[in-house]
Amino acid sequence: MTSRMTSIALGVLILSGLCSCSGKQSGRDDAFADTFVADTLTHHAKYLTIADVGAGVVRVDIADPWNEGRYLGRYALIDRDSLVPDNLGEDIKVIRTPIRNAAVFSAVHSGGLCELDAIECISAVADGAFFAADDTIASLLNDGNIIDVGQASAPSAEKIAAARCEIVLRSPMQGVAAGNLPRGIIAIECADYLETSPIARAEWLLLLGELTDKREKAREIFTEVIDTYSDLAFRAAGASSPKPKVLTESEYSGVWYVPAGQSYMAKMLADAGADYPWADTDGSGSLALSLEKVAEKAIDADIWLLRTFGYTASPATLVAQNRRYGSFKALRENNIYGCDTQRKPIFNDIAFHPERVLADYVAIFHPELMPDYSLRYFSNAE
Repeated sequence: MTSRMTSIALGVLILSGLCSCSGKQSGRDDAFADTFVADTLTHHAKYLTIADVGAGVVRVDIADPWNEGRYLGRYALIDRDSLVPDNLGEDIKVIRTPIRNAAVFSAVHSGGLCELDAIECISAVADGAFFAADDTIASLLNDGNIIDVGQASAPSAEKIAAARCEIVLRSPMQGVAAGNLPRGIIAIECADYLETSPIARAEWLLLLGELTDKREKAREIFTEVIDTYSDLAFRAAGASSPKPKVLTESEYSGVWYVPAGQSYMAKMLADAGADYPWADTDGSGSLALSLEKVAEKAIDADIWLLRTFGYTASPATLVAQNRRYGSFKALRENNIYGCDTQRKPIFNDIAFHPERVLADYVAIFHPELMPDYSLRYFSNAE
């Protein structure tokens, strides 16, 4: 445990994005108030707090990202062989662990459970048609071992009940309730996608570990994520080559969305040693800009990163979409790096394995640092 905590502490010092991940909730009003932070298992996530309070009980608080001081959910994870304490707070929902049947509404979380060797607890998923054909979940769906409960925004209560689900892992949206869930089924509001630090988001893997009795495996994976990410960020910070100016994404329906300066993606670009034109802007989401506004700051960008779906990004394909793209330096010099998200699982991997995506970025921005590395997600096409 000591070596792991040392690794975590080192990661805090190295990573530029971790300093914003304090802000733990305070003012505990339940019977475990005095012990709740004594053995806290999370250290980076802003919206997730996990603590082992003893007697077979693990407390989980998920903060409301939109209302400071409030919660999306408060839970007591209690071993199936342990008694339920009679002094839990009224707002605490009891979940027996390890979970036996769960409905999972995001491929990010089903992928995390697969990595923890806990796929057997998944009895239902939402939006089953969107799982890639080579995904394990797709095979289980085809064999009838997992039930598709329909759209995540409007799941079938009957199918969730038929799958004998105990919990539903869902991604909350502001102002949107858990939806049509059968009585007695607990919704766990996985707000990991709202974290603004790569390591903070990755730490949510620990929640899956607690739910499935895979604590040590989850902590081992997370520690390795921190170590690798920290090493890559340290190397990028000491690169001898100049920071390239980096442009991201492309125009869609007249709007060009770029990461705001305090966003998850902007932090990753900074950790990879990039000069990002909007690094000094406010906000943790995206900036909606016109092509003209993007060109004002990034027409001379050295590298253009973009994610596509179903096609390879190249000078030809981009100019075919909009001839004005031909004015951008990165296109003229063919420094375009695209990721076809239909074939590459970048959206799933970036949640619990940001170090894998960071490795691609460092190799693209400072190739001299990683001479033998083969890009995992991005490619440069003629």
